[in-house]
Amino acid sequence: MLRGFVLTLVLILLALQFLASLFETALYAGEKIYMDQNDLLYTKGWLYFFKWVVKPLSAAIALSLVIPAMCSCCCGGPNRRTAGGKTFPGVLMFFSLVLTALWAVIVGFQVRNNDRTTVSVLVDNTIAQGMFVYPLGDGFSFKNDCNAPPFSSMDRGTTVCRLLTAESAIAVVCLALWGLTFLMSLFLHCIVRRNSAKGVSV
Repeated sequence: MLRGFVLTLVLILLALQFLASLFETALYAGEKIYMDQNDLLYTKGWLYFFKWVVKPLSAAIALSLVIPAMCSCCCGGPNRRTAGGKTFPGVLMFFSLVLTALWAVIVGFQVRNNDRTTVSVLVDNTIAQGMFVYPLGDGFSFKNDCNAPPFSSMDRGTTVCRLLTAESAIAVVCLALWGLTFLMSLFLHCIVRRNSAKGVSV
C-alpha cells in the first residue's frame, strides 16, 4: 500500500516535470526566436548552450520514466524484478539525481548572476557598450520590474522582461520537482529493499 502511494507521487512528479520542462524548452526557444525577429541582442555564453541541452533532455527523460512508473503504479509492473520491482527505483534514483544536479547548475548560476542581471547593472553596461544586451544566457533577476524603465521605455522591453522572468522561475520549479523525485526514489528504493528482505526471511 505504501509502495503504491509513493509510486503515485512519483508518477505525478514525473508528469509535472515533463510538462514544466517541455514548457521551459518551448519558452526558451520562443525567447530566442522573438529576440532574433526583433533584432534584440542577448548574451551567448556556455550557460546559454548548456540550457539548450538540459531543458529538452529533462523533458525527454521525464517522459521516458512516466511509462514504467505508470505501469508500476497501475498494475504492479509486468515483472517485479524489472519495471515494478528492483530495477525501476534504481533507474529513477540515478536519472533524478543527475537531472537535479544539472538543474542545480542552471539555477545556481542564475543566483550567482543575480547582481549582474539587475536593472542598474544592465543600464550601466548599456551606457558602457552603447547597446542593451538581454541576459538570455545568464538567467534573470526577480528584482527587476518589467513595468518600469528601462524595460517600459524600450521597444518590446516589457514582453522580453516577462519572458525572461518566467523562464528563470520555471527553472527553479524544475529543480524542485527533480529534487522531490530523487527523495521519492530513495524512499521507494528503501521500501523495495524492505519488501525483498521480508520475502527472503519468509
